Amino acid sequence: SYVFHLFAVVGRHREARLETELKPLGLNLSRHRALSVIFSLGTCTMSELAEYTAVDRTTLTRTVDQLVEGGLVERATPREDRRQVVLSLTDDGWRVCRRSLKAIFGVNRELVADLAEADQRVAARALEAFLGKLVDDPALLERLTLRGGAAS
Repeated sequence: SYVFHLFAVVGRHREARLETELKPLGLNLSRHRALSVIFSLGTCTMSELAEYTAVDRTTLTRTVDQLVEGGLVERATPREDRRQVVLSLTDDGWRVCRRSLKAIFGVNRELVADLAEADQRVAARALEAFLGKLVDDPALLERLTLRGGAAS
């Protein structure tokens, strides 16, 4: 339907713009998303990161490898469960993430600048309704709609 066509077109063009904004920070959108989830959660496992970013673990592992190599993320293995990998931001990771979030928020503010707040709320409710039909897990839905307190 036309609504989903517009979602796709707007999404692609917004992402291209965000890539341009993030490039001076040494990031792309994938690395920013991973950083921002870790930033929001404080620390997280690879499974949590995959859940919040909706990216498969193989692709996400490559992204995290790049962030670790860039000195922005640290991996740790808890003593109590050696199968887990816990991710956290380094000091540089915190600094770069704050700057990338500022760039993202700037683009987002520009995009909604001429849209009345009431219209923004209507659009948000519609998107939440679509998401509710796609996500079966109520706890995950709560987290993805930021009702659980985490921002991504």
